[in-house]
Amino acid sequence: MKKLPALLLLGILVGGSALAANDAPASDASIREMLDLTNARQLLDNMKGQMNGLMANAMRDAVKNQTVTPERQAILDRMAAKMSTVVTDTMNWDDLMPIYSRTYRASFTQDEIDGVIKFYKSPAGRAYTKKLPVAMQNIMVEMQGLIKPMQEKMAAIQRESIQELKDLQERESKK
Repeated sequence: MKKLPALLLLGILVGGSALAANDAPASDASIREMLDLTNARQLLDNMKGQMNGLMANAMRDAVKNQTVTPERQAILDRMAAKMSTVVTDTMNWDDLMPIYSRTYRASFTQDEIDGVIKFYKSPAGRAYTKKLPVAMQNIMVEMQGLIKPMQEKMAAIQRESIQELKDLQERESKK
């Protein structure tokens, strides 16, 4: 009977340390492995390309029905190049990797990351990783149908609000 409390205490200590190990934050090495397996860097590069494409489309839409002289086109081209540089510089993998590490370490335990790694090493995980860029590209194409009407509605709201501000300013200046 005297051994029972000691055994219980030992069980709690061993069980507690096992639970603590399960709750351990993920290591940077395992996070990097998971990001490599999920092609996170390639997805980031694809996202940068898509953002540049969206900006180019927005610029084309902005000058649609306007005469674009060579001088204006040169300005637009410089603007597009500068904006692309901002996207590239901001979404730099080397700068984002510490953010990924901190976020994943704070969000997932080592056991959870190990499970994710196991999945991505499986045939289903490799297929998912291989097909995800195509699926994301198809989603972006589908979303274009939603984004354009949304942009048009937002532009109408902006025009309406600008007109309201002009009207208010006019009324205030008459007082």
